[in-house]
Amino acid sequence: MLACNAFPGVLCGHIVDSEDAYMFAQINDGNAIALPFAKGFGWGAELRLQYIFEKLFGCESGGGYPKERVIPEQRNKKILDNIKEITHKDIMTILKTIDQEVLKAAISGEKFQEYFFKNCQVREIAKYLKGVLRK
Repeated sequence: MLACNAFPGVLCGHIVDSEDAYMFAQINDGNAIALPFAKGFGWGAELRLQYIFEKLFGCESGGGYPKERVIPEQRNKKILDNIKEITHKDIMTILKTIDQEVLKAAISGEKFQEYFFKNCQVREIAKYLKGVLRK
């Protein structure tokens, strides 16, 4: 699953049962799944797989769960998809492309600054982030 999610345009979910499958399809609206075949796939495994695939493909995905949450879930998915599109690049491209106010808020904590700048080994990153904090 982690390897799949490292690729741009891939949203993979860890699916153990039919409930996971349904909620992944409705909430995350992903396009790949990871199944733990070594766990929980003894007797009745064929039924478990059948139910998983029924919930994945039995209705249109992205409909929300519960249904009344569809609009905020779709909005959040778009935000996360946008972040994923940005973050599948080198770190300097990410830092320069991501919303600068979000970045500043993320690095403004006193402890973050103390630990990060003391231990940062890439001068270019430290210099850029100090500039963001000054804005």
